[in-house]
Amino acid sequence: MEPLEFEMFAHEILSRQPSKCVGRFKSVCKQWRYELSSPMFSIIHSRRMSNCEHRKLITLSMSTIYIDNLIGGKVDISERKFISFPVDTPISNLNIFASQYGLLLMCIQGPLDQLILWNPTTNKFLNLCHNKPKSYFDIKADAVGIYLDSFNDVKILHLKRRMDDVVPRVYSRNTHQWKTLTFFKGPDYASRLYLWSPGTLCKNVLYFASPHYWGPAKRFSKFATHFICLLS
Repeated sequence: MEPLEFEMFAHEILSRQPSKCVGRFKSVCKQWRYELSSPMFSIIHSRRMSNCEHRKLITLSMSTIYIDNLIGGKVDISERKFISFPVDTPISNLNIFASQYGLLLMCIQGPLDQLILWNPTTNKFLNLCHNKPKSYFDIKADAVGIYLDSFNDVKILHLKRRMDDVVPRVYSRNTHQWKTLTFFKGPDYASRLYLWSPGTLCKNVLYFASPHYWGPAKRFSKFATHFICLLS
């Protein structure tokens, strides 16, 4: 097949097949492995599967990770599968922040928190964490979200809170690079009194809930506000 013909075949035919079948197709030849492992195919395949009645539910217990089928909105545990995380760490240290396009955005808690982008189907992962003073990830202060830009590039938005300031950074899956943005300035919501939630993607907008906590007379109260980050 010519490259263009095979790309159309992969995007229109193979992308409609279950993940197990796609994994088997990758062993056909180098061309198939290359195309079926591309970020674009992953996004198309994820969109096809999201419209399917049969979906997957991934669950983290204290010691294991397992996947169940979702059929018609109900959990079917008859074909439960157990999978392993590609990084050697206790399951109790893992936190899931977002799930989009067949990818999981996760954090490994530890002395230095690690930000992980993981594909459970292929078990491949990227460690997005840089342990430099200006760019490391802090699970207690920072917030993250995942979205798709107008060029079909998967992006990770990392909102850093450092020294009473919020600094937004964006990671590109295509270029494997971070870029610091300048659209969000000033100390608003940078205080540790605000507890940021992970980003929730809805109609190409990432929403971050930021409850405000304080403790008069040893009693904690909260009022919730919302910060909206527009993405193109």
